[in-house]
Amino acid sequence: MQTPAEQYEQLVGEEDRVVFGIQTCEHCVTLLLDNLYRTGEAQNQDTYTEILKIIHEVEQRLRREWLELKIKKAVLAHQMQQKGDV
Repeated sequence: MQTPAEQYEQLVGEEDRVVFGIQTCEHCVTLLLDNLYRTGEAQNQDTYTEILKIIHEVEQRLRREWLELKIKKAVLAHQMQQKGDV
């Protein structure tokens, strides 16, 4: 069984992965919007919109996951503080 400190460190690694995913989504949205602006591809606007909505859904899922990780980290940090592990 992992100690609270080990669990916390594992959550930090998961949080890094999730934050990188969020940043990747933001980067993709920026690239697609910039490309749409530069090309003005009105005939492909529906495709751009669909792709952007899917990326947005992924980003929202990642943000929920990030919030859950932050909550777990806060609880573990409190436990470690109570035990004097901090």
